Amino acid sequence: MCLGAGARAHNKAAKQNYQHQLKVRERKWMNELALTNVERIQYDQTLDAAHVGLGNAYAEIQEKYGDMIAKATQAQEERFQEFASESTSDKLAASGATGASIRRMRTVDVGNYLRAGSRDAYNLLQGRRELNRAGAKAAAGARQQQLEAFAKNNIIKTPDLAPPPPALKNVGHAMFMDALSIIQTGASVVTAVKTS
Repeated sequence: MCLGAGARAHNKAAKQNYQHQLKVRERKWMNELALTNVERIQYDQTLDAAHVGLGNAYAEIQEKYGDMIAKATQAQEERFQEFASESTSDKLAASGATGASIRRMRTVDVGNYLRAGSRDAYNLLQGRRELNRAGAKAAAGARQQQLEAFAKNNIIKTPDLAPPPPALKNVGHAMFMDALSIIQTGASVVTAVKTS
């Protein structure tokens, strides 16, 4: 029997287990870092997508508003052409009629023409308000996406705690105890032989 063999075997196994735990910890940390890098790339892509989506929403809003202005302008042109060509007061004035009634008719014609333009302006204003609300909603949605993406990346990650170093046995003490045990066993045998 080799003195201290049990302590040496225990120490060797404890050191191997400790090295294994350190390697597992390192592997876990490397995997965590790799996943964190992927999450950061996804965060950047989410921000870019949110900005592009918001830009597209704003462009669509501007396009709709431009269409509304174009329709209002075309309606204004048609009304003016109708006003200029079919005005009752102008026809009567052209035929030589004069007087207060002709002026009143002219005032009514102009009032009707301006009233229609005022309605168009009001409709444009209301349409613009609706489009502004749609823009604010799109901006809020983009901001929500950004905050959700940030919430997934705002924690600083750290590796797990290192395992404690193994508690090794004192080989010298184990050798002494093994030698003492051999001596005691020998003494017991000698005593047993003498008494028999």
